Amino acid sequence: MLKEAIIVGLVLMLSKFFDWYGNTMFQRPIFCVSMLGIALGHPAEGIMLAAELELVFLGNVSLGGVMPSDFTIGSIFGAAFAILLGKDVATAITLALPLAALGTLLYSCMKVVVTSLVPRFEKTIRDKNIAGFKRLWIMQFCGFELCYFLLGFICIYVGTDAVKAFIEILPPWIQKSMTVASTMLPALGMALLMKSLWSTENCPYYFLGFALGAFFFYRNVTGVTVTDGVASVAASSVKILSLVQISFIGAVIAALIIFNELQKIKEKNNKPVSDNTTLDESEDFFND
Repeated sequence: MLKEAIIVGLVLMLSKFFDWYGNTMFQRPIFCVSMLGIALGHPAEGIMLAAELELVFLGNVSLGGVMPSDFTIGSIFGAAFAILLGKDVATAITLALPLAALGTLLYSCMKVVVTSLVPRFEKTIRDKNIAGFKRLWIMQFCGFELCYFLLGFICIYVGTDAVKAFIEILPPWIQKSMTVASTMLPALGMALLMKSLWSTENCPYYFLGFALGAFFFYRNVTGVTVTDGVASVAASSVKILSLVQISFIGAVIAALIIFNELQKIKEKNNKPVSDNTTLDESEDFFND
């Protein structure tokens, strides 16, 4: 477990390293969890967990002074525990959500420490002590990175057995509830994103994308067999769209055309009218 704890600590430290220099998006679950899965020797599981966790935290963005959940910490720890314990996506998502909330608290505490160093930075600038300014900046950066490495290392090295024991004592009905919740949370992430992007002009494109994805990759169920209480579904791909599906796509295209025409009419009505006729002052004088 020592090797795995070091890997998780390094991945968390590297993800926060990119986050330090700006919004590079390398701290998103789709990247950091995939990198974690590759480093732990489970690339396929890492990529699948990365996609699921990215959907869950898709709508988590920082707006103004609002601090979202630290999805980087939550995703890395949730995926790491799931991979190391051999659990499924439901376990990763269930662990990621509370850990992400705790990550925000940790980040706030670290910001208090970093902010307290501002007077010392100002003093080095007033004294024109460039070497001292660089030394202080490197010290706070190394401390920031070291805290996240130790957090990842200690939590995995010490907490893996505790998390395993906690999951094993959960009743079956709670584990089933976790599975149901894990299938709903990606939809919630999409809903949070759409809430900030939704507009009347964009809604036809949403339904058009839904139609293309649902109808062209749709598989028709041909039969169901039950063996030892397990249902097996037989399906075949549909090559020809039904009339309902064609009508749905046609209605979306018609809505796009109507919206574009209404937009042109609106722009035409709002366009200022310019008067190109110029009056000759002398002519106006004699006409009086």
